[in-house]
Amino acid sequence: MSNTGFDSDSENILFFGDPNLGEEGFQRFSAYFPHARQLTWEKGTDKTAARKKLRSQSWLFTLSFYNDYIFSCDDFDFLGLLLNIHPSLPSLRGVGYDHIPLIENHQEHGATLHFLRRPSRNRLIVKSDIDAGRIIRTRTRKLSPQATYGDIRILNQQIALEMLEELSEQLLAWGDIETVYRKLSAEAEKSNLAWAERYIDSSTLQKMLRELRTSHPGHRVFMKEPLLVK
Repeated sequence: MSNTGFDSDSENILFFGDPNLGEEGFQRFSAYFPHARQLTWEKGTDKTAARKKLRSQSWLFTLSFYNDYIFSCDDFDFLGLLLNIHPSLPSLRGVGYDHIPLIENHQEHGATLHFLRRPSRNRLIVKSDIDAGRIIRTRTRKLSPQATYGDIRILNQQIALEMLEELSEQLLAWGDIETVYRKLSAEAEKSNLAWAERYIDSSTLQKMLRELRTSHPGHRVFMKEPLLVK
């Protein structure tokens, strides 16, 4: 049986983030795993370099954080145990986690920790394969009816970072992939949370924003500056 243990000296751990929050996330993660490797990918750019680095070795586990990279089936051969922190609640799949709660006047917002599910080898079906892995836990906060886009973006990032700290501490304490999988699977079974059926893609979001700008140009979703968060 291969060695599935790890500690703060382990190097075969991958942190995969984005330019918006990846650096701060990695700083917090590396406080627990200082020898972990960092990978950053910017949405809309070519994936060749990121894919090459991702596949440069077999990772014991990978933490995807605030990350828009969609993993292919073949990527999973290298990633080990793959966990993702999604910056919205399970009611929001896809994009728009800084917009939809404001457009639809949600009372809550938050983030979700979940397993990532390997897609089919034949082809990726976005609406069923993305934001579809077993949900482990959520972190939820009340959303003020006065919150702007600037507010909810900062607040969602804060929640994602809080979840990252909590998970990093647990991972280091458990120190073994089999234990991590068993503990998180038990939590997922107990929480019994499910993703919403609705999936929001970029074109749907942009259509919603165009219609809202026509009917309500002063809507809070267009306010980039935070009013409540200092």
